[in-house]
Amino acid sequence: MKLNSSGCRRKSMIKKSDFLLNQEIIFFNNGSYGACPKTVFNKYQEWQRIIEFQPVEFFQKTLLPELKRSRQAIGDFINCQPNDLILVRNATYATNIVIRSLDLKKGDEVLVTNHEYGACLNAWEFWKKEKGFKLKEIKIELPLPDTTEIIRRIKSCLNPKTKVIFFSHISSKTAQLFPAEEICKLARENNIISIIDGAHSIGQCPLNIKEIDPDFYFSNIHKWLFAPKGTAFLYTRKELQSKVKPLITGWGWGPERELPSGSDYIDSNQFYGTADLSSFLTVEVSINFYKENKIEDLKKNCHELVEYFCREADKITVKKTLYNHFPDCLMMAVIEVPTKYSVIELKELLYEKYRIEVPVIEWEGKLLIRISIQVFNTKDEVDYFLKVLKEIF
Repeated sequence: MKLNSSGCRRKSMIKKSDFLLNQEIIFFNNGSYGACPKTVFNKYQEWQRIIEFQPVEFFQKTLLPELKRSRQAIGDFINCQPNDLILVRNATYATNIVIRSLDLKKGDEVLVTNHEYGACLNAWEFWKKEKGFKLKEIKIELPLPDTTEIIRRIKSCLNPKTKVIFFSHISSKTAQLFPAEEICKLARENNIISIIDGAHSIGQCPLNIKEIDPDFYFSNIHKWLFAPKGTAFLYTRKELQSKVKPLITGWGWGPERELPSGSDYIDSNQFYGTADLSSFLTVEVSINFYKENKIEDLKKNCHELVEYFCREADKITVKKTLYNHFPDCLMMAVIEVPTKYSVIELKELLYEKYRIEVPVIEWEGKLLIRISIQVFNTKDEVDYFLKVLKEIF
């Protein structure tokens, strides 16, 4: 794949029209909810029709083997055993499962960073009131310091009361890649539970659970791996699976459970009653779309476009880059812009006047725009966005 004059690879054969997105909107917000290709969405609807055609047969004979097939596909993709996974709706859902299951009590401490996702922080705050533990925030500035310094900062916050380290693999607010393997190693050395919010990871960065070796890891398959909305997984280290409590207790729990799989962890979390789990059954076709269209190669173009956008945008806004080093797997990034507008004003201006869908975020006193680029985005769209920034700033 050759480079064009901007240094960015030529656009892929995948087009925006291959997705169900509004063709009149420039969509730079793939990171929030993702984008589902028409071929994957058709399979999703096919499963919904199968359910309605013979619901009894589906729920009693088809569903559980198909869920197993989906777990196998994920396990192969991220290098872990399929029985160490459960399928869940999203990262926030997984966060609540994990926190509810932990034996945390008054006097215990949980470390989080100042880069964490708001809904997950809400879950920690809610369960803090229920259980009485303490949240301790580690302040890490932008640009991120190097891995050695990040580990030093975390290590300096540890004490005998520290029971959990919770952090994002790729942060939502600030689009930063954190050193997951090194943080998990530090946690293990200190007998601390590691929980990773990998909501943005699968499909965007290489993900190898065996190498990272976390206690808990979850990710949204619908963000960067093309599944329909509400498709995610939760990985749990085998030694901790017996401690995982279901958010909803139903037919999969107890000695009289229906359709047992041989795993309490899987049964109690995946079979709780009637629900449309069609999106879970599209995982294999989503991964096949990724592989058959050689998305791994096409992502290089996304990365280069994001890096190009940041470099040129920083010249326009006269703000310093928020990256000391831009990881070569990232397909999203943040730029700082002048506080000429409020968050709502800037987002509405970009959308209503210029038809650009992109998140505007306030973080640590900074006004940020987070651009996330999928394989259907083009350099022409990026150049248009840069032209708009020049006009409004």
